[in-house]
Formats: sequence, structure tokens, C-alpha cells
Amino acid sequence: MKSLRFTYFALLSVLASRALSQNNSVASAPVQRLDAVVVSAGPDPKTSFDLAQGTSVLSGDELRRLVQSTLGETLAGTAGVSSTYHGPGASRPVIRGLSGDRVRVLDNGVGTLDASNVSPDHATAVEPLFASRIEVLRGPSTLLFGSSAVGGAVNVISNAIPHTPPDGQARGTLETRLGGAARESALVLSTGGGANGFNVQVNALTQRTRDLEIPGVARIDPDAPRQQPAGRLPNSAANTFSGSVGGTVFWSQGHAGAAVSHRETEYGVPTGEEEPITIRLRQTRVDLESEVAAPFPGVRSLRARVGQGDYWHAELGEGTHVHSTFTNQASEGRLELAHAALGPWNGMVGLQAGRSDFAAVGEEVATPPSVTDMAAIFALEETKLGELTTVQFGGRAETQQVKLGELNAALPPVPGYAARSSTTRRLAGASGSLGLVFQPTKHWSFAGSVAESTRLPTAQELFSHGPHGGTGTYEVGQTGLKPERSTGVDLSVRHRGPRVSGSISVFTHEFRGYIYQEEISSRLVPPANNPENLRVMQYVARDAKFNGVEAELTFHLLTGTSRRLDLDLGTDLVRATAKGSGEHLPRIPARRYTAKLTYDNGSFGGALEVRRTATQTRTAAGESATPGHTLLHASATWRIADARRTWEVFLRGTNLTNAVAREHASFLKEFAPLPGRGLGVGVRMHF
Repeated sequence: MKSLRFTYFALLSVLASRALSQNNSVASAPVQRLDAVVVSAGPDPKTSFDLAQGTSVLSGDELRRLVQSTLGETLAGTAGVSSTYHGPGASRPVIRGLSGDRVRVLDNGVGTLDASNVSPDHATAVEPLFASRIEVLRGPSTLLFGSSAVGGAVNVISNAIPHTPPDGQARGTLETRLGGAARESALVLSTGGGANGFNVQVNALTQRTRDLEIPGVARIDPDAPRQQPAGRLPNSAANTFSGSVGGTVFWSQGHAGAAVSHRETEYGVPTGEEEPITIRLRQTRVDLESEVAAPFPGVRSLRARVGQGDYWHAELGEGTHVHSTFTNQASEGRLELAHAALGPWNGMVGLQAGRSDFAAVGEEVATPPSVTDMAAIFALEETKLGELTTVQFGGRAETQQVKLGELNAALPPVPGYAARSSTTRRLAGASGSLGLVFQPTKHWSFAGSVAESTRLPTAQELFSHGPHGGTGTYEVGQTGLKPERSTGVDLSVRHRGPRVSGSISVFTHEFRGYIYQEEISSRLVPPANNPENLRVMQYVARDAKFNGVEAELTFHLLTGTSRRLDLDLGTDLVRATAKGSGEHLPRIPARRYTAKLTYDNGSFGGALEVRRTATQTRTAAGESATPGHTLLHASATWRIADARRTWEVFLRGTNLTNAVAREHASFLKEFAPLPGRGLGVGVRMHF
């Protein structure tokens, strides 16, 4: 690993030296909201103002201010998005109360090809510090990405494969950051350039964090031992190295590129148990991408993306004792064809296919080996109804085959789990959506969408049967689970103006056969299979309903070419209950309020933000209430530009009041509070 790091940084130093000799500078990207272009939501670039679904985009200064080491924490302040927070090493997004396999996480439009959807203690193999923009998508366009995007899609877009034709100059960014609640030390280098129709891009990162600083002690269980260290979250340190090399060939009608990336990380899982658990993870992946304009009559563009990943991680106990090992040999490809106008209709059709060869072996393995094959066809079309109204339609048909590996014949006969009933499950489903956008004036738009979706159950939901140390539970699947069907309705009002802009959205999502974990009697599992007497959680299917609201409002207090002062106010809320009984579903985020003041005059930028999370008392059986909390964050950036480069010195303070905060959506809220007060500093150079 050390020799690999040396090779990366030796190559980067050569490219950086050449770049510094160029006479160029990089301007700071402005923060855009309703006018942010969402390039991955269909065949043509559109702004958030023009889409039928709710969309959030992080880019430019805003992304650089909010970026964290995990994707979930990077997006945790976005309207309608919280996190599964499993300590500072692992965190996935929760969108409108939906998480896991209902939120599709993408790396430049292709799946992450890891094991992060298997368990919340598994990190996503995507690097937020390399991202140039992050898009959070909901509604009709999420059908493009798979049945597991029923809750939404998060697309992390980076420059691993260059998308800009070369101009003979080299450009890049060098960044170092220190401090914070995790006492982080990180170095990020991204550089590239080219000529004669060929561009090269190299990215590298090394990052180290120590045990997280927290207010008081981590555990809130009154019966827990009190000898844990105060002010620190035990077993939460991490060490990461990540890098990629990519290149693209450009010609008059298109481009074709490839990238090879590698990621290694080792992080602690703060379960609160006496024996610490550490995850050692690595992934190597190859990505290919090509786009051709007007390849033949009737086709405006043809775009293809393919990703292949080799994923491995081991869960270690004390010393080097290996509890379990997870592997995933995965691939995914998609072909998108944007057709010429067919009468009043414009849009695209596409094909998607993927394979996941997943295996887990060891002492604490809940899921048997499985091979999952998926194939789908999809379409996204739109037409105009007069001058003011646009109709958008999406459709998808998907098939899935799950082939199970060798089963343990000694599994106890838990109800709903028939270990020898079938080793192969074939499932199919269709989804469709209809959206409408009405724009009576250039300042107002009214949007609505309705979607009928089908999500196919995963191998984990069907076949899990064993202890899971990362969540401290014994997990049991149900082999007879059927496809999860849902109907979602989303209504939005949006306004953009010189003084005020914002949006309000209300939504409802009704599920037929919503699959989630429910605690059952531990007596159903013999002590020989569950010697530690872990809580037994079984995947069950119940009809359920999600209702919620999201609101964002921005007051442009100062506007102009040299100065900008904005006040952002926001709130979001989701309620989720089982239909019939009215019981609350587990791990649903509480209501939140945010207020943020942002100033920028080109050479100086600053932000002051308050986030209030209410007490969550709407709990499922076996859950405890989560107290509310208020977090205060602040940041400042100074910029100095010359003919060759732009320097940025930034300070960031998080949880400045050192408030005790716990995330209700987390499996480990009793053991892992959110970070305490953190003060960090960094220097970023654009060249």
C-alpha cells in the first residue's frame, strides 16, 4: 500500500509542477439552487425549476463547505435527507425516511458495486472529497436507475473520467485539511490536462482520523459499564487512501473514456461492545463511458456507461482475528438512446443490466452467498401541452434472479424461512410515473408527479439467517417475500425571484408489502445459534404509509456582482406508520428546522448555520425516544488569486456549543452520538 501511495504522489507531483507553470486561474463556482442544472435526470440538461420531481444539488462553494468523509454526513443538512450514521466511518443517505436498498447511490451514474446496502455499518465505496457535484433525485427520473431507487437516487459526480475537451493546459486542486472533532489530517490532489484530443485526470487522497471527540460518554444505557472514556467515542478512528487514473479521447461528435480507481480504508465500528470491531475495506473498479452525438438518423445521442468492481472487506476483532469476510464481484452497464422528436414527444429509452456475485463467510454472517442478475428496459419521455405545461412520463420493466449458494443445514425453523424450499428466486416488476410542470410565469412553477413503483426484494431480505455484529442483532429473512409495490404522489410550488426564491413540497407514499426488520421472540432461535442472546430481527412485509413535507426559502438580502448575502430557512418532516394498526415504523427521522446566513464578496465568504432537530417520540416497538438537539455550525473562507493560481484558506467550526446529539435513524444511536465541538482549518489551491 505504501508503494502504491508513493507511485500516485510521484506522478501527481510531476503533473502539478507542469500545471503551476501554466498561466491560468480558477474562479470560485457560484452557489446555485433552483437554477442548478441537473444533467443526469434525463437526456437533456434541465434546471431544478423545470423538473417534476424534487431535486437538490450540491456544487461549488456549498459542496466544499459541507463535504465530509462519508456521503451520509455530507448530505445530512439537505432538505429531506438525513443519515444512517454508524459512526464517522460509515453513513448512507436517508431520503424521506427511506434508506438501505430503497435509496440508490451512484458513482457517475453507475452503482457503487460494493456491499453498503447489506448493512449500515458497511461504508459506501465512493469518495465525497473527489466530488464536483452531488445530485439528490426523486420522482419520475429515478426509474432510470433501478427499482431500488424507489426512495430516491444520489448521484456523486466526479471528474475521474474527463468530460471536458483538452485546451493544452493542466489544471487541478491541491487541498490539505486538519482538525475537527475527528482530529482529521487529509491531503487531496486532483490534476489533469491534455492536448490533441486526449485528456488525462489523476486523483489521490490520503486521510487519517482519530477517535471522535464527543460530549460526555457514548453509551446512554443506564445499565452499561461507566468505565468508557469521557469525551471520546471509542473505536471510531479511520485511515483511508483512495485514487484514480482516467483518460478520455475526444472527437467532433463525441468522446470515449476510461478510469481505474482504487480505495482502501480501515475504520472502527463503535458498537459499544467490549470487543471492538474494525472493518478493513478495499475496492478496485474499472469504469468505461462513451457518448456519441447523432450516430445515425433519428437518434440525437447515444451514451453508454459500464462499471466493474472487485470489492472485499473483513470484519476484525481484537488484534487480527477475522470474524467475517465479505466479497462482491459486481458489474453494471447501461445504454441510453436519446431519440429525435416523435411527433410531440421527446425523450430517451435505455437498457440496464447488472450482476452481483456476493459472498460472506465467518463467525458473524447473516446472509448466505448469492448471485443476483438484473436486466431492465426503461424510458423517459416528455411533451408540451400548450406553452405553459410540460408532461413527463417514465416507465421501467425489470427482472431479477437470485441464485443462492450453499445453505447451513442446521438453521432453526424460524417461521417464514424455508431454508431448503428453493435455491433460486426469479422476480419481475414494472414501474411507471407521470409528472406535470405548469409555469404560468417565469417566476413561478407548479409541479406534480405520481409514480407506481415495484421494488424487488434483495438476497438479504430473503435469505438472511445469522448474527450480525455490526448492528448487534440476529437477522432472519423470509423466503416468501413478494415484490414491494408502492404509489407515490408529490406536489410542489416553486418560486424564483431577485429577492426571494424557494419551494414547498408535500408527498405521500403508500406501500403494499413494505419490507423492514421487526423484532421477534429470541426463543425462536436456539441458544446454540445465538449464544450471545442478540435481539432477533426478522424481515417482514406490512402495508405502510409515508407522509411528509419539505420547505426551503431563500431571502437574497444583498445581490450584485461583487457581494451576496442570503438567508436560508428550511424545514422537513416525515411520518411513517403501518396501515391498519397505525404503529410507527422504526428509525424514522424527526422534524428538522434550519436557518443559515451566507455571505460572499469574492475574496471572503462565510456562513453561520443553526440546525434544530425535534425530539422523536413516534417510535416503533423496541425503540426508545431520541431527544432533540440544536447544532451550531460556522465557516469562513479567504481567497487570494494571482495570474497562476487561486489560494483558499478556510476555517470550519461544527457543533460549536458541544451539544449532545443522536441520530434516530441510526442503529447505534445508544452507542454513537454525533460529533462534539470541532474546529478545523485547511488550505486549498486551484491551479
